[in-house]
Amino acid sequence: MKVLLISPNGLQELSGGGLYLRSLAEAVCAVRGVTEVTIVSKDMGPEMAFVPPAHCRTVYLRKNKVRDVLARARLYPTYLITYLSRLVQHAQEADVVLFHNSRCGLLMDIIRRRVPGKTYAILSDNVEAELQRQHRGGNVLRQVSQAVDLWLIRRAEAPCRSADFMTFITEADRALFASHFGHPARTGVLPISLSAGDTSARAASGDVPQILFTAHFGFAPNQTALRHFAGVAARYGEIGARPAIFVAAGARAAEMAAPYPQLHVVDTPAPGTMAATFARATLYAAPVSWGSGMKTKVAEALSFGIPVVCLPNAAVGYEAALSDERYREAIFVVETEQEMAEALHRILQTQDLASLRDIALSAFDALYSQASQTRRLELLLFAQ
Repeated sequence: MKVLLISPNGLQELSGGGLYLRSLAEAVCAVRGVTEVTIVSKDMGPEMAFVPPAHCRTVYLRKNKVRDVLARARLYPTYLITYLSRLVQHAQEADVVLFHNSRCGLLMDIIRRRVPGKTYAILSDNVEAELQRQHRGGNVLRQVSQAVDLWLIRRAEAPCRSADFMTFITEADRALFASHFGHPARTGVLPISLSAGDTSARAASGDVPQILFTAHFGFAPNQTALRHFAGVAARYGEIGARPAIFVAAGARAAEMAAPYPQLHVVDTPAPGTMAATFARATLYAAPVSWGSGMKTKVAEALSFGIPVVCLPNAAVGYEAALSDERYREAIFVVETEQEMAEALHRILQTQDLASLRDIALSAFDALYSQASQTRRLELLLFAQ
């Protein structure tokens, strides 16, 4: 079986979308019976967050302002449409064509008409129309621009329901998509899954605890979350708790965290630096209060054995862990900045933090590991 995986995200990208794409790529490359995989994604430069196995090859496409303008002139919300002829050529060589991101629904429909007889699927990581709807605001010109983008996204997402199968990160996303566009013929849930984190650089027990929040801070939900994170840091200091370092790491972190001097910043880290930052963290805070979909960074924290304290929005998709008595202590859900600061303080006072780390790793292995993702994808592919 030859598989083509197409994504508007970058395979080497450090954002949540990039992490989810890598989890899908690793799962596809590990599926039994798959002899060749071609992964088409955005060119992110030389950094290698993912190195494919021998039977999997990568094709990188450049994204720039010209291609963005050309795509919107063709009423399409992503630059991939400007590479249509090249994508059609790749599809002709494949047995199965997978599109990561529901913005690719219209692109899937166009390619399927030109290259029939293949299996076509959408592997979504958000209901993009709902995410765009939540972004609306600002001045009149901004609102008009956002309304146009919303129309483009809905137009692109609607054909997803005609795919041979469509997957969602969470059950909530599956229901949300159906409420917008109707039920696809066959669906599945592929939660966020990752390779195990390297904990060899873990901080010593006597070091000052580090409370970590990571994100791509170019996105509005994460900018709001960064403000919450700074608020948590301030409230934590007011408690008079054990000293701790609050670390914000990710793309554009320095720019967006400039108003918050209480935060330690790791700006646009390379993959190795980001992994080391996770390994040194004691706890992970996820103060994300809005935005659809499962938050990849929570699974990444679990993969390093880091207990998580989060707002309800960041707990979406982790119901399996929260409902299982073996794993529920790995993720603490709170409602406010004050409650998050108090929870962080309480956890850092525990004498059994090592036990919480073990629970976090066990939850990851059972529910969000790469092996579990491969098994789920095999069930979908071989049911054709």
